[in-house]
Amino acid sequence: MNKKFKLGAAGLVTAALAALAIVTPGAAYADSSVAPVVGSGTGQTDEALYVLDNETGEPFAAGASLSYGLSIVGGPSATDPVATFSAPAGGAQFAFTFISPRGQERDYNAWNAMSNIGSGTEQSLVAIGPSAQATTGTGTPAGTAAVAAAGGDYSLGVAWVSNNVVLKTAFTYISVVSGNIATTTFTFAQPAVAPTITTTALNALTTGAAFTQTIAATGTTPIAWSVKSGSGSLPAGLTLDSATGTISGTPTTAGAYSFTLTASNNGGSDDQAFSGRVAAPAPTSPIEPTTGNITISDPAKGATTITIPAGAANASKTFDVWAWSTPTKLGQATTDANGNATVDISALPAGAHKVALVLPGDATYAVQAWVSFTKPTNTGDTLTQDVSLTAAVTASDLWSLAAQKTNVDFGNVARGATSVKKLGTVTVIDDRNVLKGWDLNATWQDFTGAQNIGKSVLTVTPALASGYAGKTGISVSTAAGTSGAKKIAEGIAGVSTTTTGALFDADLAFAAPVDAAAGVYSSTLTLTLTSK
Repeated sequence: MNKKFKLGAAGLVTAALAALAIVTPGAAYADSSVAPVVGSGTGQTDEALYVLDNETGEPFAAGASLSYGLSIVGGPSATDPVATFSAPAGGAQFAFTFISPRGQERDYNAWNAMSNIGSGTEQSLVAIGPSAQATTGTGTPAGTAAVAAAGGDYSLGVAWVSNNVVLKTAFTYISVVSGNIATTTFTFAQPAVAPTITTTALNALTTGAAFTQTIAATGTTPIAWSVKSGSGSLPAGLTLDSATGTISGTPTTAGAYSFTLTASNNGGSDDQAFSGRVAAPAPTSPIEPTTGNITISDPAKGATTITIPAGAANASKTFDVWAWSTPTKLGQATTDANGNATVDISALPAGAHKVALVLPGDATYAVQAWVSFTKPTNTGDTLTQDVSLTAAVTASDLWSLAAQKTNVDFGNVARGATSVKKLGTVTVIDDRNVLKGWDLNATWQDFTGAQNIGKSVLTVTPALASGYAGKTGISVSTAAGTSGAKKIAEGIAGVSTTTTGALFDADLAFAAPVDAAAGVYSSTLTLTLTSK
């Protein structure tokens, strides 16, 4: 809500009433968070008064701390900002806003401060801010500034007066923090907002199935819940939690239900009717009684009905019809005078079936009569035919490693220069009967010649062989090698290279040391294929 609302009075009038003769006994002070009860006796308000935001018309949260000088309004409804306070029967001469000691709301002489807001007719939103009470009363402390300075517990409200008699009052409790009128604060009570039940139906209920549902309602908590007297009752097996509005339990009886719930609090009550049916669960397997099993002839090809002879005891009765091949309700059938029921089986596929008659509403699904039969295939029905498939998977059981080259010559390499040559295609075949996976590794020795050159001068960078696309589960290793060793590739368990093999290559880079002696150097690179 963001609309501004017009106050019930255009301004504040400072005219005062003559002293009243009515004096009421004081009431015990209470915390401002406890709203006065709507009633007519001492310490009770004749009509609820809510403290509302002057800009939006919405209620402030009960117990909120507000500035003593804040412009606020009072209204009779927390949800309807245009609701009006009703005038007393027969009307009144004047209407006032006031601050008074608690329990002395109807004693004009005890009022601490007040403002005349006009004739004693019905009032719309009324300015009730404590600092807006412009006329000093005769109570103690006297005047709104004195109330702010003294602090304490008071009542803040609206009153209708005739002939020096307070005819009606609507008020709430406030607690003022002692301080300067310009800076102090106060807290206040809000009347309870009557509940409104927002849940309008129960969820699906089935006998034997656990159920729980919390009925929702708006309004001030706590809310008490009850089943309205004379409105019916909860389905058998369910209970209502009076504090939470939760209905729970396990329904025991299938059938219709109807009842009304009442939600109530200090602000009022609300009723909501509920009705529906508790469903019986579908049977999950055939019930074969000791009697009633009837043998009938299989229906003819294309037949859409069968006849179940349920016997004279079941004559002229209506039954639920269940197909028990796959629990399916086929509808209802009524027996004739001889107890014969004609059942529509057009919805059933071809094949073996059992069909039973069960009394409607019987939660136990006691079978009164049942038959077994085979429905033949009809023209146009979907037909099936099984074909046995057999295949023998063979393996070559090959396990081999072959390198295309047996010698790699780096040629003439100047000191400080690097020569790169291809290792040549290396073929791995793993087509064993049991595929365990494998690793392909390369190791090499120091280069020997005019002097000894360490193995670190050789770098091996593996790759797939040219023209080989690779295969899922077989990969070139990206792991960093060590001086004199490098993993080339690997295959995971369960993956065959087939007899064509997996093909790899590698760049071999020889870096001649800047201080190497001239001459021919040689080393040996060894490829090793290891099973995992």
